[in-house]
Parts: sequence; C-alpha cells; structure tokens
Amino acid sequence: MNEKRDLVRKGSRILVPSEYRALKEELNSDYKMIVEGLINTGARVVEFWAIVKHPEWFSPGRRIIDLPKMGAAKKKKMKDTDRTIKLTVNGVYAMQNIYNNGIKYKSRSSINQALKRAAIRAGINPVGMNEKAFRKILISWLVEVRKDRGIDSLDITSSMGHSEDTMMEHYLGMGFTRDEHNDMLEFTKGWGEQ
Repeated sequence: MNEKRDLVRKGSRILVPSEYRALKEELNSDYKMIVEGLINTGARVVEFWAIVKHPEWFSPGRRIIDLPKMGAAKKKKMKDTDRTIKLTVNGVYAMQNIYNNGIKYKSRSSINQALKRAAIRAGINPVGMNEKAFRKILISWLVEVRKDRGIDSLDITSSMGHSEDTMMEHYLGMGFTRDEHNDMLEFTKGWGEQ
C-alpha cells in the first residue's frame, strides 16, 4: 500500500523522492535548476545564491563546495560559518548545469509561489512547500540512509552547518517506507565519497 502522507517539519514539507520528481516535472527550467541546486547542496537559500555567484568555490572533481564565511548564512546559533558542502554525483551535474546556464536570482516569494503552483499540479498538498524545504529534505534523506551509505552523522552535520543535537531532534525517525528508503539510497549516491 502506498498511501499519501503530509509530512511537514518546522513549517516545511518533507517530500519523498517520487514526490520530488513529480514536483520537479511541473517547474520551468529556471526553477528546476534552483530546486536541483538547493536539494543537492543542502545550502540555506542565502548561501545557495552566494554559491551561484562564486563558481570558484565549486570543486567538481572532489564533489564539494568550499563555502567561506563571506558566503555562509550568519545565524546566531552557528559557531563556524565556513564549511565544506558535500555533493552527490547528481549534485555535481546540478551545479555544473547552474553555472553553464547562468540562472538569475529569484526572490523567495517568487520561488515559493512557483513551488506551490507546481505542487498543486503534481497532486501534492502545497502546505509547507517552500524554498527552505529542500535543505530539510536532503538532511532527512541523508539521515535515513546514513547507515547503508556508511555516512558518519558528524559528516552530515558539518556539511549542513548544523549541530548534532539539531539533527537528532528534527530529522530522526521520519517513518519512510522501504521503497522510499531505496529511492533515497539512489538519490544520495556518491555523497561524501571522493
């Protein structure tokens, strides 16, 4: 049985891979590139736009983005603001596509409106569908598959700029199905490997 589920955490929708693919199909090419960049980097939105402006931070051969303090979000809870963001195999392609096509900045409101319209067309409840969701989705998926992929939880927290407590509090035990888990394994292929 494959019942629909409305999984929202801290105001953002957590999609499973099949929902993510359906949503992406309903977006135009610019918004598709943006969500691919957001979900594959796990960067905060302000960080993502800084990364877009600085292709020199991207190392495709290493599958990483070295995010310096000047590009990192400035949040009170964050101790170290510069970090290395790990990418999946598809994350490298997503970032290369962004740099090759030179996407233009889109405001949060225009991204969120496009996401809500695309969600409705894809048959997904639009509540919680926002630009911040993609970071939460990636973290949720990485936490779900970490044991299968041999990923240390600290690698996830350092790549995302989170504390381990935050990760444990918000992203453990989401109740994904075996099929969803297997789709997440496929999506996260190559994350943290060099």
